[in-house]
Amino acid sequence: MDTEDIRKLILTSKKPSYQTTNHKEVRVRCPYCGDSKKDKTHAHMYIEMTPPFKFYCQKCTTAGVLNTQTLRDLGIFNSDLSSSIIEANKSIKTSTNQKTVINRRNPVLNRIESASSVNAVNYFNARFGTSFTNEEIVDKFKAITNAAQFFADNYIRVPLDVYNRPQYDFINAIGFLSSDGTHVIFRDITGQQKKRYFNLDLSGGELTTSSKLYNIKSAVDILSDEITLVMTEGIFDIIGVYQNFYKDKVDETKYIFAAAAGKGYNAVISHYIRMGFLNLNVIIYSDNDVDTYFFKEMKQDSVYLKNSPLTIYYNTLDKDFGVPADRIKVKRVII
Repeated sequence: MDTEDIRKLILTSKKPSYQTTNHKEVRVRCPYCGDSKKDKTHAHMYIEMTPPFKFYCQKCTTAGVLNTQTLRDLGIFNSDLSSSIIEANKSIKTSTNQKTVINRRNPVLNRIESASSVNAVNYFNARFGTSFTNEEIVDKFKAITNAAQFFADNYIRVPLDVYNRPQYDFINAIGFLSSDGTHVIFRDITGQQKKRYFNLDLSGGELTTSSKLYNIKSAVDILSDEITLVMTEGIFDIIGVYQNFYKDKVDETKYIFAAAAGKGYNAVISHYIRMGFLNLNVIIYSDNDVDTYFFKEMKQDSVYLKNSPLTIYYNTLDKDFGVPADRIKVKRVII
């Protein structure tokens, strides 16, 4: 499929859609900000029709390189279209000229582009007592084990401080993509950085209500009679909970595994209700230094939880659940 075929397929698959007179851009409604609320014929997201196929919304400033997930978000996913765009983008990125552009846009990329994912994978497996490959961690847990490659693949500028240095040691960190794809939550794997976490905003400053929430990848069936929402505060906690209590033991089409990542448990519940999961059974695995009084107040503040039982689990052997199975002993509290 050549560029002209790609242009025609996008135009015919997405309505409303428009093209510039020189056919170099296609304009569609933005799926991230909802675009114009007053006039449904208005469209503010521009997609360049030459590789790399970049997009930019004039309304919310969300920008990036067109990929499979973006096509799904636009509601125009087509396997031939997706593979053609990916191949075209790859061919550009491997050219000498494009490498120059990437390095110019990312002034410190040359210093970190040799980073491998080995340290991040070793840290992950040592933390949970597992033996995942890099591919398994990246796919199942939406992880970014090689920040340099991630920046290059997605044309992202390395965040710099006032001294033109990276704001964070991305080489020695593992990242996780947020539920809505607007953030990457990086976690230090050395214990030596001033900040354990660094939130990289990919949205261009347009925050959404689900920003920084995290969920483990699963094929949840929204039509199920009841969905169990399993929550923790931190990302490593939900991974530990999933590994030790649910993996290969439950029907994952009926479960959502999510971490609040600093946004609060009620924000997670509200997010999934807005997505159409109206019958949620809520379970929280909490840090053991959080008193049950906190959850009683949280329940009272939630329209959804106020009249339903809330199950809380504590780990009595360690502070939280982001640890191997031999460091977990569960205590249950029902509120």
